[in-house]
Amino acid sequence: MRHQMDSLPVRVISLIDRENLKKLISWKNLKPVLFIVVVLILTAISAYPQRKFGGRVVEVVDGRTCVIELGNGKVTVVLEYIEIPEPEQPLYATVKEHLAALVLNKQVEFLPRGVMPDRTVGQLTLKGVDVGQQMLRDGAAWYAVPEQESQAESDSTLYRDNEQQAKIEKRGVWSLPDLKPAWEYRAEQEAIKEREQKEAFERMKIASYSPNRRVTARPTSTRQVASPQAEMWADVGEVSSQYDQPLGLGGLRGGFDPASKVGHISTPSIYLDLPKAELLRKMESRVFYFYKGDKTNIEDSVYVIGFLSIAKEYKFAKSNSLTLVADGQKLPVGRARRFFRQWDSVYGELLLYKVTRAQLMKLAKARTISIQLGSYTGGISDESLTFINNLLSAS
Repeated sequence: MRHQMDSLPVRVISLIDRENLKKLISWKNLKPVLFIVVVLILTAISAYPQRKFGGRVVEVVDGRTCVIELGNGKVTVVLEYIEIPEPEQPLYATVKEHLAALVLNKQVEFLPRGVMPDRTVGQLTLKGVDVGQQMLRDGAAWYAVPEQESQAESDSTLYRDNEQQAKIEKRGVWSLPDLKPAWEYRAEQEAIKEREQKEAFERMKIASYSPNRRVTARPTSTRQVASPQAEMWADVGEVSSQYDQPLGLGGLRGGFDPASKVGHISTPSIYLDLPKAELLRKMESRVFYFYKGDKTNIEDSVYVIGFLSIAKEYKFAKSNSLTLVADGQKLPVGRARRFFRQWDSVYGELLLYKVTRAQLMKLAKARTISIQLGSYTGGISDESLTFINNLLSAS
């Protein structure tokens, strides 16, 4: 890692020392690389008033995130328009150290442009230097492609030019030919996770489901509609009569399949209303914890939220993205692994979503929970909070 670290100007802090500016500005002294930017007058681009504030940087969280101490508290800020290596990628620690060398314990100014639940995004400047541009020029970051369209053209040109110069000089992230930009790396990892999830589901006999299988049921009978609903859970190996038994733990159910060595714990059925969905009955939902071997083995376990819809037509074939809403805070989950069956004029859809323990913990602590499922929005009963808490305690 030494050559990787050396590719970054760890002494770049001297650039913003005005006493040394004149002797550093010459091209023959470009080691470390020199980059001085005059802060432009920026046009407001957001829908809310922008007010620049100043303070001292007391913590560097990563290569684009730091904590500023104000007179009345602290605020976590994120440098806009740049991306840094993910924690699993090379140079993650190096670029964090680089940002710390630039701003830690220094007085800075910050112009907010967007607000997230736990941090603020915007432009960080130190003695007239745009720190985001400095990071690009030093090869300590990439110009964030997904965000470029929202940036003012004049600023965008500066960001591109500085990144290009770092690329030409093979500085930092550009010194490693195989290092992928963070957004490409995340997409690649997500694809791997989806593939692993699919393989895990197949090990759980989900792949044994056959969409051509039909059962006899008359939709006019509530009793007969309920039977295929329960049967569809079993079709994908999730809830079979053999391995799904009451556990006596706050209503939880569970079991273990010795053939596949896969066990599970699940909440009882949770019913929720989706207005305008025109379902034959309320949608049924359950939250699962699947594990391989020992349930405490978190390396080979997964949390899954399942939704089962019984309707007169398929409701979620085109749109089934799930967003959980806890006390007004949105927790995007993504698209489902979808299974479907038809019993005469009755259509069943089973939607499975992989979620994290952290997401479930936020739900469990929330006072109110709702969901956005496809084009529908609905509420979840208060008892679901107890069910989720019990599941987390048992897993």
